[in-house]
Amino acid sequence: MSGPNFSMPAGYVWQYHLIVWMQAYEAPWLTRLVDIFARYGTEGVYLLVLPVIFWSIHRRFGLRLGFVLLASMYVNNWLKVAISVVRPAGVPGIRTMAQATGPGYSLPSAHTQEALTFFGALAMALRKARGWAWVGAFLLATVVGVSRIYAGLHWPVDVLLGLALGVVFSTLGWLVGKWWTYRNYPFSVRATIGLLLGIILLVFHRGVVSLEYASWMLGGTIGLLFEERFVGSDLLPNLWRRVCTALIGMAGLIALQWVIQWPTDIVWSLIARGMLVGAWCTLGAPYVFVQCGLYQRTGTTEGVH
Repeated sequence: MSGPNFSMPAGYVWQYHLIVWMQAYEAPWLTRLVDIFARYGTEGVYLLVLPVIFWSIHRRFGLRLGFVLLASMYVNNWLKVAISVVRPAGVPGIRTMAQATGPGYSLPSAHTQEALTFFGALAMALRKARGWAWVGAFLLATVVGVSRIYAGLHWPVDVLLGLALGVVFSTLGWLVGKWWTYRNYPFSVRATIGLLLGIILLVFHRGVVSLEYASWMLGGTIGLLFEERFVGSDLLPNLWRRVCTALIGMAGLIALQWVIQWPTDIVWSLIARGMLVGAWCTLGAPYVFVQCGLYQRTGTTEGVH
């Protein structure tokens, strides 16, 4: 097969041909499937689900899943800006679908990486059929990645790197998070390490998106430390209480986003906003739940060093 009639980096010629070949089989049902993956496979959907898991299903599991996924998103966006590979959208001969779901740079594929990180981590949490569940998560992420190639929004290499990073975060990231969860280190040690990591991510961010993720993680870490120190709460078994925590927590999160209309082009404003959102999830909402009788008090670490 001859190459395109315009210049391209050598490593992208075969990728160009693969996209063109895939799009030759364009069909309405495939386009609808691509649109579904594009709309419901974004980080916004995951970021709505994570607080609900933390508030209403399982605190420790939700916390671990949240930090693993946010770390994965941070690394993805950091690499996008650092490598700065342009998407295939607009390249002659390649059609682009659902373009609004593919802003910014291309490498690695966020849809692919986030899908494998999220569902792979869910699989890792299972005690039975963990291997099969993880294979299912990998296949799902692969289908998502292929749909992004078909949509003309990613090069094949973007998807391959997204899968590789998804494997790392859904396995090693999850195991490290599990290991840390069960370490009974003194509060001062956990606070120092947590804050230090959050500040490092904040300082070495690249671009607005990774700055937001770092801010959410730092704010969530600070909120978590204050919650453990001065609130000390946990879920109650009643279903109606858990439904109420999800509704109230999400309402508070939406209200916070609506009230904080600070400039988005100022670094300190983005950091403060992100930290407040993170702190609401791990401190503000649990405190409200305790006051409303939706959470039980489990004791604090105040005075424990």
